[in-house]
Amino acid sequence: MFVGQYEHAVDEKGRVVLPAPFRAFVAERGYITQLDGCLGLWSADEFRLVAEKWKEESAASRISMRVFRKLMNSVREVKLDAAGRITLPRELLDQLNFQSQVVVCGLYDRVEIWPAETYADDLDTDEAADELAEAVARLGL
Repeated sequence: MFVGQYEHAVDEKGRVVLPAPFRAFVAERGYITQLDGCLGLWSADEFRLVAEKWKEESAASRISMRVFRKLMNSVREVKLDAAGRITLPRELLDQLNFQSQVVVCGLYDRVEIWPAETYADDLDTDEAADELAEAVARLGL
């Protein structure tokens, strides 16, 4: 399970250090793709479940073959290097306007990698604070 939030830099080659608690989950390989404003990173086992769900949705005609193809073709395999870094695909960095700083955070079954400014802008709003307060109350936390 992925939890926690970490701030890191992206170097000129698109490499980012994966926080130590996340490294074991993607030790051999991980899968990364664009989500809503960020990059999603899954372990091989977790991504297999995601891909199977996409395939089921396509087979049931809840998403078109075109969408299924686009989803699968946007995924890239990543591997940890000896320094605990992964290389983020340049085309995905460019599409999401990544700069030098990122936020790497756990979201249960995946890791999200956000441009630091986008992440701050998304969470530092009155709407986000209201949603959190409502969820905390509803969940009895």
